[in-house]
Amino acid sequence: MKVGSLLLITAAILSANPSSAMSLNDYLNQVKQQSLGLKASDQQAEASALSVREADLYFTPKLLANARVGHDGKESFGAAVTYDRLKMQNYSLGVSQEFSFGLQTKLMYAIDNTEVEGLSAPGYPSSVSFWDATPQLELTMPLWKDGFGRTARANEELVRQQNEAQKLGSLGQSQSYLVEAEAAYWNLSSAQEVVEVQKRASQAAQSILDYVSRKARMNLGENADVLQAKALVEQTTFQLQQAVNTEKAARRNFNTFMNRGSEEAVERLDVMNYDGLQSVAIPAQKPGNRYDVQAAAAQARTAKASSALSAEKNKPQVDLYGSWALNGRDEELNEAMKNAGKTEKDTAFVGVRVSIPLNVGAASDARAGALKAERAAEYSLQYKQFVQEQDWNNLVQQLGEAKEGFRLATNIVNAQKAKLDNERTRLRQGRTTTYQVLLFEQDYSQSEVNRVKSAALILGLQARIKLYQNSPEGGI
Repeated sequence: MKVGSLLLITAAILSANPSSAMSLNDYLNQVKQQSLGLKASDQQAEASALSVREADLYFTPKLLANARVGHDGKESFGAAVTYDRLKMQNYSLGVSQEFSFGLQTKLMYAIDNTEVEGLSAPGYPSSVSFWDATPQLELTMPLWKDGFGRTARANEELVRQQNEAQKLGSLGQSQSYLVEAEAAYWNLSSAQEVVEVQKRASQAAQSILDYVSRKARMNLGENADVLQAKALVEQTTFQLQQAVNTEKAARRNFNTFMNRGSEEAVERLDVMNYDGLQSVAIPAQKPGNRYDVQAAAAQARTAKASSALSAEKNKPQVDLYGSWALNGRDEELNEAMKNAGKTEKDTAFVGVRVSIPLNVGAASDARAGALKAERAAEYSLQYKQFVQEQDWNNLVQQLGEAKEGFRLATNIVNAQKAKLDNERTRLRQGRTTTYQVLLFEQDYSQSEVNRVKSAALILGLQARIKLYQNSPEGGI
């Protein structure tokens, strides 16, 4: 590709950018508003956060209600008492609650109406109707399996930690998405700067070629200088082409995070704050755990609760239970309810329920499997914590190395700039050649490219540090 054509393409890329620059926060706000992937992660995190409340339902009182109307027309075979049909109405209302220490309670008030048609009994009319009013209290206390609320508490913890793990995982996805978006911003910003630097370098290389070619035509220069200048033009043209391609790739990635077409034009971005980068502080300690590690901790707690459930499920069941009810009966509902307040006609039971699994081997294996799953989750958590520490140490070390590299790159830029300025002064004094000045401009341009890349590396590492924080926004 000819230099002139390449420069026209580059100018078109740069001219598509408005004069006002898009800041990092502006970009991240647009990502939040337009990215479908980020919206999906955010919605899932909110859904899981709300679903955590499901665990609160385990020990919440529940309203119980029942209504039934029917009849029974089967034959009666009593010798002294017969009837044609029974009509029945049953209504009940009450509350039940399971407590965290294991007690299961149910308080009900039942009202039943029974109508006997075609009654044949000495001393009774052919049709009889009466009401039963029964307030009743039932209590159950598991003593072995599910003893003292172990199963209920494990179920509560299981639901809570499952949803907590999903929430943390989704938050981690959202945070990683924004961190990657920030890195994409600085990649494009640095790519834009490199294009501009390489454009100037190509223009300078072409100026060198024009200068030495003109001297050669006047027999004032060597043909070797022309060949060297042509090689320099080809080299800078290739470097500019690479910079343009890199800028296009960075732009496509940049647009992806905003859910825009990959080839859509991008406005000019903020340039990197080189002065601010020189004072970047290396964190003395890790700000916090990454969301993936927090999710692994929740998964370990989930496995522990699941193990507890498995252990309880296969234990022998021994439940102590009891019930107490008052009974009132009358042809009138009001009278039946009044009679239900009298204790001389109460009903009370106390009992024990026992259920023992006979396949002891299977129960033991199930328990052992649950314990292994619990240990596996703990090992996974410990491994993630170890990897996180390694990643953090590597990140801090890389940031320190990148900061030192940026300092050296800045020193080189300053040295090349001083060298170039001095050579320009010497040119004005007639003590050097234009060719030498142009060569120094090439050195200066290359040092600028190295500084841009060093700065982008620091900003990319800074973005990764935000994975260890609760807020992924910011930047220099």
